[in-house]
Amino acid sequence: MVQPLRVLLLEDLDTDAELMVHELKRAGFDLVWDRIDTEEALVEYLDRPYDLILSDNSMPSFDAMRALACLRQRRLDIPFVIVSGSIGEEQAVALLRHGAADYIMKDRIDRLGPAVGQVLEKKRLRDDNQAAHAALQARTEELIRSQERLRALASDLTLTEQRERRKLAGDLHDYLAQLLVAGRMKLRQAVARIVKEPGTPLLAELDQIFDESLRYTRTLIADLAPPSLQEFGLSHAFQWLSEHMRTHGLTVDVQVGSDRINIPDDQAILVFQSVRELLLNIVKHAETNRASVAVSTTPTELHITVTDGGQGFDHAAVAGPEPRSSRFGLFSIDERMRAMGGRFEINSTPGRGTRASMILPYWPAPVAPELCEVAKDDQPSGLTTQPSSEQPMVRVLLVDDHVMVRRGIKSLLDGHENLRVIGEASDGQQAVKLTAELRPDVVLMDVNLPVMDGVTATSRIHQDYPETITVGLSVHDDRQIINAMTKAGAAAFVSKGSVTEELYEAISRALLSKGKLPGAPQTGKLPLSSGV
Repeated sequence: MVQPLRVLLLEDLDTDAELMVHELKRAGFDLVWDRIDTEEALVEYLDRPYDLILSDNSMPSFDAMRALACLRQRRLDIPFVIVSGSIGEEQAVALLRHGAADYIMKDRIDRLGPAVGQVLEKKRLRDDNQAAHAALQARTEELIRSQERLRALASDLTLTEQRERRKLAGDLHDYLAQLLVAGRMKLRQAVARIVKEPGTPLLAELDQIFDESLRYTRTLIADLAPPSLQEFGLSHAFQWLSEHMRTHGLTVDVQVGSDRINIPDDQAILVFQSVRELLLNIVKHAETNRASVAVSTTPTELHITVTDGGQGFDHAAVAGPEPRSSRFGLFSIDERMRAMGGRFEINSTPGRGTRASMILPYWPAPVAPELCEVAKDDQPSGLTTQPSSEQPMVRVLLVDDHVMVRRGIKSLLDGHENLRVIGEASDGQQAVKLTAELRPDVVLMDVNLPVMDGVTATSRIHQDYPETITVGLSVHDDRQIINAMTKAGAAAFVSKGSVTEELYEAISRALLSKGKLPGAPQTGKLPLSSGV
């Protein structure tokens, strides 16, 4: 079958050009071709769609190396084959390194057809691979977006369920329970008046029915929405849950390091529901009557661990949900934690119990400045916790793809009167756009971001808005990540593991190094205690 081929010949001799055309036709190609021998003509002819370029190595006013440079400048991916009468091995290697696909000696012109066939096949495979990669990338991005939407929907569904539970519990408390109490009071008043009548035993039975109904209503209210969670927070709710689980025959030891776990209400609901599901799973499947719930915090994470010494199970069996299986509950908990920017870890061995851990981003509420006793020598140079009235307001753009993480960092910044968060972004592209619109003094940039990563976003901000200071943030503190952010233009880098201690100081030192605070030098840089 004749294969159509559009060829551009860079050749100064008509006879050599005709010889190349003859060989390609003999190899089965249906040729459409043009011949040129100057750089000016090449620039003009590259606007046409060619499948192949055949070029002599050297022509009177032009050579193959300059032709390759022209292709690179125009970013054209056209197979380029050298057809030369004489070429040294060193020069041939140099041409291949600069983009030539192959080279043929004119005294072996019979190799031209097969060589061109191989070059075109490689180009076809390369194009197919690029197309497949682009399709795969697009599909992957769509799947990631779908997963994020599903995760958000699952989280919203759970929160909606809890809100409905709370509403139903409120209705039961405000109406049904009150009616039961009032009915029982009226009944007892009636009993007191007719104690000697024959119907008294029936009234006593009715009083017992009221009593049991009221007790069941209170239990139902607590199951739907524990008052301790709504009124006193997560720590007290875990203590209530410990007492409640006794009705299921499970003794739960609760160890909470603080009376108050400072997390948003919607997050507290999801955590409480997850712990309750884990304890109910122990009741159903672990074949033990004891469990423990331990709560601990680090400067940036909240850890809730549920442990039992029961029969355990195969860890691989919880990889995904299955119909009619308790594993769906574990899968659901994992999705909830991911939606909040955290993670769910479970370790279990048959016969040796189970340990389930929920880890969430967590920043304790900042201590009021008047309660802190800090020596003057301990204050960061040039910037105090309580700024003077002359200090400017530092405008901050916060960039992180997890809402809970942004809330935590914002709560830290809100503890300083001279810092104000003026915007939030969840990906690098949004960060660049908001920087252009808001012109913040400081951008706190997470490294791992969707759409556009933090390194690329930092580079663009540094290039387009050099007056804006960028401080990098990451869970990881690998030297490669720090170097990449520094090279992109970040003035400082802070590990999220030490953000509570170092973020404010890193911002202040970065501002001082740029001379953006009163009394700061206009030139030179101060060292950053941020791990860079």
